[in-house]
Amino acid sequence: MRMSRLSKLIAAVLLLVGGVSVASSLDKEMREVEKLRGLTFLHDVTQRTIDRSDLRPLIRQQLAKSIPYSIEDYVKILQALQLVDASTPDVIERMFKLYDSQVLAFYDPMTHTYFAIRQLPESLAGLGDADALRKSVVMHELTHALQDQRFDAASRDKALQKDTDGELAYHALLEGEATLVMLDYLLQTSGQSFDEAIKNDFLINALGGAAAEKTVDPDTPRYFVEVLKFPYLEGLKLVVDAYRRGGWKEIDKMHANPPRTTRELLHPAEYWARVARGEKGAAPFNPSRSADTLTIERLGEFHWRYLVGDRAEGWVDDRVTVKRDGSVLAETRWETPARAAAFRDAYAKFLRDRKIDPQIATNGASVTIAYKP
Repeated sequence: MRMSRLSKLIAAVLLLVGGVSVASSLDKEMREVEKLRGLTFLHDVTQRTIDRSDLRPLIRQQLAKSIPYSIEDYVKILQALQLVDASTPDVIERMFKLYDSQVLAFYDPMTHTYFAIRQLPESLAGLGDADALRKSVVMHELTHALQDQRFDAASRDKALQKDTDGELAYHALLEGEATLVMLDYLLQTSGQSFDEAIKNDFLINALGGAAAEKTVDPDTPRYFVEVLKFPYLEGLKLVVDAYRRGGWKEIDKMHANPPRTTRELLHPAEYWARVARGEKGAAPFNPSRSADTLTIERLGEFHWRYLVGDRAEGWVDDRVTVKRDGSVLAETRWETPARAAAFRDAYAKFLRDRKIDPQIATNGASVTIAYKP
C-alpha cells in the first residue's frame, strides 16, 4: 500500500532527533509550539548550527556525558550481555554510522541548547519538501526544550543515568510527547483535524509501522536500531492514550508521575492502574559498584524481551552485574514460578546457542544465571 505524502514525511522524521539549519531566532517556532502544546516557554532557547562533519565528535561528547562509563566499556557491557554479538567488528563505528544517518539535529538538555545541522543525511537526500521536514522536526526538538523548562527533564534524566530501564521508560514519555506535537503540526498544516486523527488506531499504528520500515544499514547491530525505535514508537502509543483520556492536560499529569519501567510501556494498562491508585513509581535504580565491576544494571522487560521474546512476560525486577573480566550475574524476579521457569529455559537456550554454558539457580519465582562468555 502506498503511503500518503504526510505519512512519508512522518516516517522520515519519527526516528530522527532534530531538524536542519534554522533561522537565527527560534521565536516564531517557539510560539507555534506553545500554541500546539498549550504551555509557554520560560525563556529563549539557545541554539547552535554546525556542519555534519562536526556531528560525530559532538555525539561522542554527548554519549560520554549521558552514560556512567566510557564508550569502549559500554560496548564491552553490550557484548557481555549478548545484546550485541561479540563477533561483530567495529561496533563503535557502526553505532556512530547509525547516528550519522539518523540525526539531523538534537536538543541537549545538559547545556539547554538546540543543535541544528546544515546538511541533511544522505538517507534523506531524495525525500523532497525539505522545508516541511525542517519545520516538523524543529517542532519536535523545541518540545524537548519545553519539557526541560516546564518539567525539569534534564534533572530527571540525570537522576536516571544509572537506571537503564527507568531511563528508557522516561525517554519514551519525552519522545512520545514530542512526536505527538510534531504530528499535530503536520496534520494542521495539511488541513486535517488532529483530534479526529488521534482517534484513528489504524493511522497511529500505520505511522509506527512506517517508521519501523526506515532503511537502516543492514550491518548495523539490531540492538542499536531497536533501542533507538522503542521510545518513539511505544512512547507515542502511551501518549496518544493519555491524550484520548484528557488532552494535553493529561500529558501534563504524566510528567508528575511518569512511567518508571519499560514494562509499563509494553503493558500500558499497568501504568494507568498504578496512576489511578495514586502510587508513584519505584525510586531510580542507583547501585554502587566495586572496582572489579564494570556495571550493575536493571535491564527491564524491554531488554529481556529483546533476548528471549515473549518469555520475558511477567518480569518483575532484575539486577545484572557485569564484571571487568566479562562475567555476568543476572538475578531476576518474575510474577510466578511458571513465568520464572519459562524465562529460565528460554534464556538458558539462548546462551547455549551462543556457546555459553550458564550456571542456573531457581527459587520459586526467582531465577539467577551466571556465565562468562
